[in-house]
Amino acid sequence: MENNKTIEVRLLNSEFEFAQAIRLADQVFRDDEHKSMGKAFPHLFSPELNQSYGVFINNELVSYIGLVPSVIHLESAEILAYSIGAVCTHPDHRKKGFASMLLDWVFTHVQRTDASLLFVSGSLPIYIKAGCSFYGKLNKYEIKKGDLLEKEGCSVRELSPFDWFHLRKLFQSRPVYFEQSIYDFSILNKAAGYASIFKMEHKILVAETEYELRGFVVLGVPNPSSSSGKQPARVIEWGGDPQAIKSILTKSFHIDITSLKCSIPVHEKELNQLLISLEKTVAPYPGTIKITNLDLFLKQVEPFLHRKIELIDLDINRKKLIFNQKSIILDNVSLEKLILQGDPNLDDYLNEIFPIPLPFSKGLNYV
Repeated sequence: MENNKTIEVRLLNSEFEFAQAIRLADQVFRDDEHKSMGKAFPHLFSPELNQSYGVFINNELVSYIGLVPSVIHLESAEILAYSIGAVCTHPDHRKKGFASMLLDWVFTHVQRTDASLLFVSGSLPIYIKAGCSFYGKLNKYEIKKGDLLEKEGCSVRELSPFDWFHLRKLFQSRPVYFEQSIYDFSILNKAAGYASIFKMEHKILVAETEYELRGFVVLGVPNPSSSSGKQPARVIEWGGDPQAIKSILTKSFHIDITSLKCSIPVHEKELNQLLISLEKTVAPYPGTIKITNLDLFLKQVEPFLHRKIELIDLDINRKKLIFNQKSIILDNVSLEKLILQGDPNLDDYLNEIFPIPLPFSKGLNYV
């Protein structure tokens, strides 16, 4: 109780409270040309999932943090993760520590589950101070018409209503991806969460040979009726044969875009090699991440690491990493950094494994 006001921190528990959260997020993040946050990020405001926290003053929501569970497939490994987003506080209640308070509640929530990773869309000091760090590495390209040579072999068209089973095979064949059913994929594609930030819409292009789908790309394309009309289009999600994906990128200019921004994780070596003629910049993944339980993460990722490396506990703070008939001793902090960021100063063999491949965070599952 402060100045006769009752402050309560808890899970949201009704459609009415989630409607309050959507209004608050729209007030903070959206203008009249944006679609509502509730439509762009339905999983962030889901009474069915019931995972998101708020600060209430006299039963009025004044600060919010959305929390979404997911499963990451990495070859045969399954990594359980959470993502946070739509972190916002009403302008009249800022600088009172509410966001930090909510973050503590989220950490406690995640630690009570089997999740071992927490994805954060931002990199503000509040997240770095809480132990989140930059991670991964990707190549950023901006493609213009004529930058890539067209090749015969794949025809490119828009997704049809008869393609969903074929599309499912492609998005489930990726070496690393967020788990998605056909329905999940369709809902997230319609929501166009990340693209909506730029007032864009989604368009799915597929490449096929002899009536067989070989690849797909989800594009965020400018909406001619909004202020996004002159922006570059953006590659949101992709999958399938790298040559087919390149064909789609090459032929995407047939849908009247002027340029195309594309970020490809470095672990997708074949696709990056096909784009080697383009200028690129190398950057960490957008946002930050936190390993919430190192031992649990190592257990979940073990099928990927099996026969590549071996980790032996020396004590509560140190592990022995055995690889390619060699070994090094790492404390837990150094091991987490190796997992998330790699270390080019270590053995080349380890550079083929670390950083651990993770899905591109600004895809369909962006939070």
